[in-house]
Amino acid sequence: MNSRVRVFLEEPGFMKLFSLFREKYRSLGRVGGFVSLKGFKEAEIDAIAGFLGLSAAALVGKGRVGLVQFESELGNTGYTDFTLVELLEEVFQEPLLSKKEELEHALKVEKDFLESLRLEIPKAGWWIDWLIQKGPDTRWIWSIYKQNEVLLSELINKVTKAFLTLPAKGEFERLPFFAQRTTGNPHFFDVSETGGRLLVHILAVYKKTFQEHEFLFPKSTEEINDLLAEFGLLRDDLWNFVTVQGLIASSSAGVHPVWEAAVHTQTVLNVPMKELAKVEKIIPASGRMVWIVENSSVASTMMDAVPDAPIICTHGQLRAAGWRLLDQLAEAGCTLYYSGDLDPEGILIADRMKKRYLDKLILWRMNGDAYEESMSEEDISDRVLKLNGVNPTNWNEIIELMRDKKKAGYQEALVELLISDIKEAQERDLK
Repeated sequence: MNSRVRVFLEEPGFMKLFSLFREKYRSLGRVGGFVSLKGFKEAEIDAIAGFLGLSAAALVGKGRVGLVQFESELGNTGYTDFTLVELLEEVFQEPLLSKKEELEHALKVEKDFLESLRLEIPKAGWWIDWLIQKGPDTRWIWSIYKQNEVLLSELINKVTKAFLTLPAKGEFERLPFFAQRTTGNPHFFDVSETGGRLLVHILAVYKKTFQEHEFLFPKSTEEINDLLAEFGLLRDDLWNFVTVQGLIASSSAGVHPVWEAAVHTQTVLNVPMKELAKVEKIIPASGRMVWIVENSSVASTMMDAVPDAPIICTHGQLRAAGWRLLDQLAEAGCTLYYSGDLDPEGILIADRMKKRYLDKLILWRMNGDAYEESMSEEDISDRVLKLNGVNPTNWNEIIELMRDKKKAGYQEALVELLISDIKEAQERDLK
């Protein structure tokens, strides 16, 4: 620091005054305005008044110091070679920028940061473009940048390089082994870690960008597991299962003997993702219709009544195993009949399935008549708003009824009708 400037700092009150000057300049973007002397001690007032050529009483009477006034005094006190800005830069040993200039500088630094990433990983430019938009889903990422941009750069590089080596379509890899293979750390992509959250983010953005899905950053464990599984990554391939009856699975080695034996003995199978990943084709043992419900009690009752029918229980929200199974059935040309609870949550599950499988999925006993037949006394007034985002094309009648009645409808009340539908379909196939 210039020795002449250091003299200022040896006088009481000047460092406090210069700090106020700096903030005023940052606010206005120019030398101007006034700063208050409220809170300054008597000795500090005396020192500042002496520099300005005023009595302490006169300065106290003013109660403030103007930046232009102070700068003009520099020329009268042997500091003609300093502007106020230059003096403050020397005092604080850093460039003095207005808030506008600081913002512009920060934006330029951010742009340079992102452009450097784009050059390093050109195949993920679409992800960088998404980060540039600074949507609500990226705030936590930018918070990392503010703390340590080098760390964020390293993380994005690792995540992107791993993304580019995802399992091929139809193949699966357990997440810890994928992490070990791509980063050398089996826990790098744990969803509780930053690397895991970044991996989930890039997958969600990819779906939005290249598969024309609505952007959704998964939050629940099931949503995260489903997203990872869509890209061939498995977090839990044993507990992630679906319950089936009357289905035959096969691979390049031929018909799977366990599935075949289950059909012959009318045995129900809980099939984990681990086993679904091993088979290439799944079809009904007879016909091309498959009956799907979400409720395990309803499914079990149906299986007892029609033990030779192709029946699936998804156990509520579909997990990766359920999607894997239904995808294979749809690819095989089957017609999927789905029936769920007639409450907002049940409608949302069914709507998601209908969007995925379109004409291959028939909404089974999910209309206004079924709703009135299954209506319970459970009040859903506080849950009806969940239906606002549902496409009314398939649901207009039932949504209007649900908004009017404000009651939940449950499958248990329809189980006899569901069983009757299956039996009638079987009889038609025999004719």
